Amino acid sequence: MSKMLSSWKEIAHFFGKGVRTVQRWEKTLDLPIHRPPGAPSNVVLARTSDLEEWMHRGPVSRLEDVAVATTPVVGLDSLEREIALLAQTTGIQGSDADSNDSAEERVAALSEVVSRVNMKLAAGKGAVRAA
Repeated sequence: MSKMLSSWKEIAHFFGKGVRTVQRWEKTLDLPIHRPPGAPSNVVLARTSDLEEWMHRGPVSRLEDVAVATTPVVGLDSLEREIALLAQTTGIQGSDADSNDSAEERVAALSEVVSRVNMKLAAGKGAVRAA
């Protein structure tokens, strides 16, 4: 049966970590913390079953969360230049998007290029050519 933890101290003790660490995990790694409606912001609740499920989600998904949370924000133009260089060095055709397209269209085009590069590398055809 799942136990309800009702303070940051109890949640931290559950993990064997400090309070600040689990508070950071809530912000950066989506630790499943609940706040009752109408209660002060420092009132927190967590079910041990939710915390165990979060803990066992797997290192890949949590590492992806960390990468997203810690990756600095870069401009779309900069990202397009980096992906164009990646496409060129792997012999993949670059993005068809241009600066007049919406940000969503540009991101979709970049995602397609990255996907093609990943497929080529996974197939073992990823010999990178010098640019």
